[in-house]
Amino acid sequence: MTPGRCRFLPLGTTIFLGLEGDAPRYAATLDGSAEEFGDMFAPAKFREGRAVAMKFGHAHPSLGIVAQAKSMLAWHKSHLFCAKCGHQSELVKAGYERKCPSCGASHFPRTDPVVIMLAFPEGGNNERALVGRGYHLPPGIYSALAGFMEPGETIEEAVARELMEETGLKATKVEYKASQPWPWPSTLMIGCFAWVEDGEITPDTTEIEDARWVTREEARRAVAGETPNLILPPSLAIAHNLLELWLAEE
Repeated sequence: MTPGRCRFLPLGTTIFLGLEGDAPRYAATLDGSAEEFGDMFAPAKFREGRAVAMKFGHAHPSLGIVAQAKSMLAWHKSHLFCAKCGHQSELVKAGYERKCPSCGASHFPRTDPVVIMLAFPEGGNNERALVGRGYHLPPGIYSALAGFMEPGETIEEAVARELMEETGLKATKVEYKASQPWPWPSTLMIGCFAWVEDGEITPDTTEIEDARWVTREEARRAVAGETPNLILPPSLAIAHNLLELWLAEE
């Protein structure tokens, strides 16, 4: 959003995102519905952020901007009141801090770390990978296993705990591969490979619906859209990147 538009729109929370060349760019909430403001932005249209990000794909340079804007606006919406005294706080420092006028406490945007891992049998030449599906996923979709890090954990410990809790398999090695901001609402996905001891998969059905091994060939066919009963994550998700790294191995 350009600053000139701000004079004519009823803005709510407004966050400074940075400069594009010499022009400042902002993220803002509008005090009203998309229908009320549609004509003011024509021929552009309002779109849901996740749907737009899906079209971009994981390498698009605008993805970081979408994540920044979405996460920051969501944080301000959910952190209106001081966690120390309960008084309504105020936006300061262009949106990157909230200050309590009552007790003086400062509050800063949070990011919640999540480990997401593609696991392989120990000593198995990585010919099979472990995937699972949560109850929230549409039929046929499997992804890398994931979970929030607990306070005091290392990345390696969190990966091992999640694998044990969700599948009953014991991790013997963990390697960090890549990370991705995921602004629904505000997490950092920490992508890893892991290797596990041989054993039977025993899914914790309070956490996930199913977990299974997929072969490299099955995964290649699934990525190509050739397996209607096995659908792997879209290119936007870091789980897709982990699968690509695996499939690119010799």
